Amino acid sequence: MGSIRPDVILLRMKRALTLLLGIFLICCSSPAQTVDAEKLKGAWWKDGEPSFTWLIQDRTILMEFDMKEHPYRLEGNVLIIDFEDATLGVQRKRILRLTDDELEFTDEQYEGTEVLRKMKDPVK
Repeated sequence: MGSIRPDVILLRMKRALTLLLGIFLICCSSPAQTVDAEKLKGAWWKDGEPSFTWLIQDRTILMEFDMKEHPYRLEGNVLIIDFEDATLGVQRKRILRLTDDELEFTDEQYEGTEVLRKMKDPVK
């Protein structure tokens, strides 16, 4: 039985390290984030609009444009809205920032970023 040459061992080690580095970078670049579902609930609107854009409830979002409730779910920091319509389909909104007052997200289909502001309860 012959021994393995040092240059072959070095090549195999280099490939293994490259693979491990790639796996590490992929894991670090897509951290798992979670969104506070309670903070997400409420009426949100775009600046300058006369009415709300979204009214987010426990399991549905009432959309101002069609005044229909659409089911949604959260997967990490992605809001997935099912319009239950062949034309509109399912939309994915990646939440970039959620505070008590603002919701910033990117539409994964159209790649546009939007900021919605939360309507304040006038009673408080």
